[in-house]
Amino acid sequence: MAVAAALILWIHADGKDPDLKLTLTVIGSVISGVFFVQKQKLEELKMFKDLFREFNQRYDQMNEKLNNIVDANSLDKLTAEETKVLFDYFNLCGEEYLFFKQGYIDPAAWHAWYNGMKSFYNSPRINALWVRELEGNSYYGLRFRD
Repeated sequence: MAVAAALILWIHADGKDPDLKLTLTVIGSVISGVFFVQKQKLEELKMFKDLFREFNQRYDQMNEKLNNIVDANSLDKLTAEETKVLFDYFNLCGEEYLFFKQGYIDPAAWHAWYNGMKSFYNSPRINALWVRELEGNSYYGLRFRD
């Protein structure tokens, strides 16, 4: 709006009769620009909401199994079913990271998810598998830093 006001003042500053068409064009362009920016923001918010909902639903479906893996005896080898659950979780984490890097996930949500990921990453039963997977450059560049 400040740009529109400055342009309109500039149009009228020469002391001549203002060009009504030019003034209306400037006003219309500014209104269109503001509308476009608001529409873009709403679309990004909707996308974030949809992604947030989908990611949380997928996590909720595996949360109990993940916690059971963590709570089991740390000396027990991972079963085939546990490994499948972990691969599903790793893929979810990679997707979340990809969308975060693309700017579709709010940083506050990402940091909360990342802290949760780190707790699983630090679990003795899960760590070796996840380290091996991350060494293969899987999961869109997701890394864990201390």
